[in-house]
Amino acid sequence: MLNPFFIQGTNNEQGLIQDLINEQLKMYGIEIYYLPRQILSKGKVIKDVLYSKFNNAFPIEAYLVNYEGFDNNSILMSKFGVRITDEMTLIISKERFDTYISQLTETIDNASDTGRPNEGDLLYIPLSGSLMEIKYVENDQPGFFQLQKNYTYLLKCEAFEYEDEVLNTNIGEIDDEFASFGYNATLTFVGIGVTAAAYTSLVNGGVHKITILNEGTGYTADPTV
Repeated sequence: MLNPFFIQGTNNEQGLIQDLINEQLKMYGIEIYYLPRQILSKGKVIKDVLYSKFNNAFPIEAYLVNYEGFDNNSILMSKFGVRITDEMTLIISKERFDTYISQLTETIDNASDTGRPNEGDLLYIPLSGSLMEIKYVENDQPGFFQLQKNYTYLLKCEAFEYEDEVLNTNIGEIDDEFASFGYNATLTFVGIGVTAAAYTSLVNGGVHKITILNEGTGYTADPTV
């Protein structure tokens, strides 16, 4: 039998449950950083993301549900080299995200403004010094609408696999962690004519690739990088 002292769905009741959940997350959770993805370019056919950047990081508390993927079986050898498949499941407050992070992402250029955490966004875990990519956002668990409302987001994450992303949050511990397995530098070509632009990706001290964003026009001599 349900509690007769609750009407089961008023704003005050829902606010009480949300406040209790927020307090529990702050007591039993860990502090992480949420990095929204800014999409720079998409494919023309299936609209897959070709280039993206992460220039912002927002601290938020999260409860670590499990980290079963962090074991010896998470490191695999494939034809493309060593692949790390660490997995992690986290819970964050829906109210905290809606009134804090979602409000900030609205002001960021090229960021996905869906009003919820997005697949492809990153989480930085200071305790393990790792970057995790959100692979799936569960809206119905674990709350399952107590008092007719959902109060949390459940984020299923995997270890971030670096490709051609640009990451520059101006937070030392995050940028240093990123620089350990990949680094990006922006290049500008200067000469007579319309200035061109490109960026390069460096891996293990060598040039991984150079992508021309704008070829420029009207050059009468070799441009200076």
